[in-house]
Amino acid sequence: MPANEVFSVKKAKDQPESEPAELASLVGERIRKIRKEEGLSLELFALRCDMNAAYVGHIERGVQNPTLNTLERICKGLDISVEDLFIDKSATVDMNTAALQYFSQITRDLSPEQFHQLLNIIKEIVAMMR
Repeated sequence: MPANEVFSVKKAKDQPESEPAELASLVGERIRKIRKEEGLSLELFALRCDMNAAYVGHIERGVQNPTLNTLERICKGLDISVEDLFIDKSATVDMNTAALQYFSQITRDLSPEQFHQLLNIIKEIVAMMR
């Protein structure tokens, strides 16, 4: 769509006027976070996506629900995959780091034999969960 095209803001039928949809807000926040991490102004980012800056602003605020085609253009403008838009890998790394620190803390007083037994139990539990 040309950058000068005017977009209307659509809300879900059952959605209150003052409350954006939760998913739209989460997606918009994620887009804004990545855009700012890349050091892009809203206007420059909109140009990279070939979109109207006001429309992109509505998406970032969760006011507008983007289509799949729009999300694809946004991802191209951010030079990321669609997966990267929905999965914050840094949060996963932080969670894994915290889990490892906790595991290290609660197992530090175990003997090597006890630690080995615990690892075997964990392996069995993980295998059962798959």
